[in-house]
Amino acid sequence: MKVVSVITGIGYGHAIRQAAILKELEKKGAEIIIASYDNGLEYFQHTYTTLGIEGPKLPEKDSKFSAMKTIIMNLKLPLFYIKNYFKLRRLFKVFNPDVIICDFEPLPLYLEKKKPHFLVFNFDPLQYKEYIKQNKKRYWAQSKYISLIYSRARKISAPIIIPSFEKHPTREYKFINPIIRKLPKLSQKELLQKLNLKKPPILIMFGGSHFSTEFLYKIQEILPDIKEDFIIFTYRISGKSHGNITFLPFKETFLEYLKASKGIITQAGHCTLSECIALKKPSLLFPILNFIEQELNAHYAEKQKISIVENKKDFTKQELISIIEKFTSSIPELEKNLKKINLEANGAEQAAAIIEKIYNENKTKNKSYKK
Repeated sequence: MKVVSVITGIGYGHAIRQAAILKELEKKGAEIIIASYDNGLEYFQHTYTTLGIEGPKLPEKDSKFSAMKTIIMNLKLPLFYIKNYFKLRRLFKVFNPDVIICDFEPLPLYLEKKKPHFLVFNFDPLQYKEYIKQNKKRYWAQSKYISLIYSRARKISAPIIIPSFEKHPTREYKFINPIIRKLPKLSQKELLQKLNLKKPPILIMFGGSHFSTEFLYKIQEILPDIKEDFIIFTYRISGKSHGNITFLPFKETFLEYLKASKGIITQAGHCTLSECIALKKPSLLFPILNFIEQELNAHYAEKQKISIVENKKDFTKQELISIIEKFTSSIPELEKNLKKINLEANGAEQAAAIIEKIYNENKTKNKSYKK
């Protein structure tokens, strides 16, 4: 099976999710090429053959998503997509893939329409309907954009694979369990020894974007006043470890640190929240405001009482100290609630099985047609 995976390069969540699926396909002998940009290209360039493409930009200097700012920043995006179109068309002609996976890049859905396509994204339309029924905020522009891409996938009969925390009885979408990287097998005690940690720390990780850079600078100022050890995983910024604060770059061994930890302070990305649920780790969430995906994830976590969620942009130092102290004191209760959630960490295997099944069906159909 020859696979081209076209992946959005915004943050690391999409790349990490695809890496888990592609590893499952590799076990079945798949030959893989990645097309991506920014974080996605950086993540895969030493693992697979890659093709650099252009992608959208987000206004990351603020801790709040703005649809209007995003539109203004991406006025040249149609020109970039024209370049991407010809790049991808050449790739498809030379490589002749059997399967095309899109996570969450729409352009491939308009190319090689006779080949099996798969759209992978964690926006759950049925969860969103329940969300707005509870008089929550409507994200008209963002939900409309996603629904247009989902409609395009349906038009070419591309399965829409959605890793979700909740199960829904529907054939319209292929709901699967959360997609998670391989979980560490060592115990927390063994990991503390392996990682040379004196006691379980609290992790701070705000993903592969600059949305929370200013917030991260602010939070560092108050950590010495809290009686916990903190490990901060940084993205393209550096800091000097001191006292109870340790700085580490993005690491592939992040899940070992997460399993060894008490909990995590983070945004509300689907990937990180999935890993927290799988490892039963409480979280303090600061979702990117006005960002539909993060707001839905935070809503689910708050509803299940497995996270403390803070939906604000600006905090005083004293407010931040109080919030973190409240989180640390709530960890035992959050852990109890996490134990009640029974989600298998096999979404990657489920996604790969869907892809392989449809690929084999298409292969059989083509053989019959040739006869």
